[in-house]
Amino acid sequence: MSQPTSLPLEREEPQPRVYTVSEFTGEARAILEAAFDSVYVEGEISNLRIAGSQHAYFVLKDERAQLRCVLFKGYRAGLKFQPEDGDQVLLFGRVTVYEARGEYQLIVEHMEPRGLGALQKAFEQLKVKLTAEGLFAEEKKKAIPEFPWKVGVITSPTGAAVRDILNIIQRRNRKVSVLLHPVKVQGEGAAQEIADAVKQMNRMNDIDVLIVGRGGGSIEDLWAFNEEVVARAISASKIPVVSAVGHEIDYTIADFVADLRAPTPSAAAELTVPALNAITQELRRFTERLLEVLYNRIGGHKELLGRLIKRRFFNEPMQILEPHAQKLDDLNTRLLRGLDQWVVLQRQKLIGRVQQLLHLSPQKLVRQLQEKMESLHHRLGQNIVSIVRLEQKRFDGAVKNLHALSPLSILDRGYSITTFDGKALTQSGRVQEGDSVNVRLAKGSLECTVDKALSQKRERNEES
Repeated sequence: MSQPTSLPLEREEPQPRVYTVSEFTGEARAILEAAFDSVYVEGEISNLRIAGSQHAYFVLKDERAQLRCVLFKGYRAGLKFQPEDGDQVLLFGRVTVYEARGEYQLIVEHMEPRGLGALQKAFEQLKVKLTAEGLFAEEKKKAIPEFPWKVGVITSPTGAAVRDILNIIQRRNRKVSVLLHPVKVQGEGAAQEIADAVKQMNRMNDIDVLIVGRGGGSIEDLWAFNEEVVARAISASKIPVVSAVGHEIDYTIADFVADLRAPTPSAAAELTVPALNAITQELRRFTERLLEVLYNRIGGHKELLGRLIKRRFFNEPMQILEPHAQKLDDLNTRLLRGLDQWVVLQRQKLIGRVQQLLHLSPQKLVRQLQEKMESLHHRLGQNIVSIVRLEQKRFDGAVKNLHALSPLSILDRGYSITTFDGKALTQSGRVQEGDSVNVRLAKGSLECTVDKALSQKRERNEES
């Protein structure tokens, strides 16, 4: 009996997974984002377009390929320069897929120019921007103090620049103190350190001037001093800032915004701190010149005083009183003449009125007028007497004042005037024994013969 044979079972073929376009794009996006989360890509910018939202869209390409890129507004605001078509740049970002078009693209988070041409372009763009804002204006620059006592230095603590600055300041003026704020002067984070140091120095109240700089180097080495954050910190500084970056041929943004640009760090120290010896010598020259001017002026006043003493009115004081006495006599004469004329005029007026009354009034009125006339005449006489007495008192007072000012009044107090050969004798050395001198007293005079003439020096010895 034959047994039945078993037939092999048919195996079902596995069915391939069918993706929708959205699913496939999403899977691809997840794979790309995981694999290229943080990448650096270098190339040339092409077809740059700024949308109304201020996002930037462009293509990064080289000789054989291209890559679509997006630079969103927030990242674009932090760029050092404004990119243009043809710029060679280094991008940092992440890769993703724009599902609406099924294109992969690079989301750019940071962009740096590559090559000297790109750095120079970034330099010029920032210079134009800050110039438009007025950060380089001359009217904003502060004067460097002529005699600083404390200098703040912001630079690398290990470079040659700080040694040159300290040596020169010490040599020029040992009394000036230096406060060093060490910072990085190149590389990542250097610009922020420099800006923070400027702000921190401004919180101190005893710093007179700041020196910010470093020694020479390439444009890449000096780039920290071309950063906008450093320029704005220097511009906002209340302390005057001296920029000392690189060599004489090196120019940075810090040089333009600083209050003074020094070609080298050594020159910054020389421009900031004056030489003490030179100042001392200049003060000596000013002192000598001042003394010379004073001596000349004193000599001129002494000569003028000598000429005044020799004038006639010092030797003959009566000449001072003579014009006043003459003027007093003239005033007295005019007063008396005026009184006489006034009395005559009043009398004539009175007589005229009496005559008018006599013609116009009856006899009784005439008698009354006569009585009144007599009364007026009496009062007139009294007034005249009072006026004469008053003027006499004024005259006597003027005579007394004249007499008080007269040298003769001095004689009334016991003094005398001695003359020799008709001139006032003021020194004993002008006469000798046996000479005749005249001694004028308040009343009368004496003719005397010199018995002994003592010199002034001898008198002092005898008194002692």
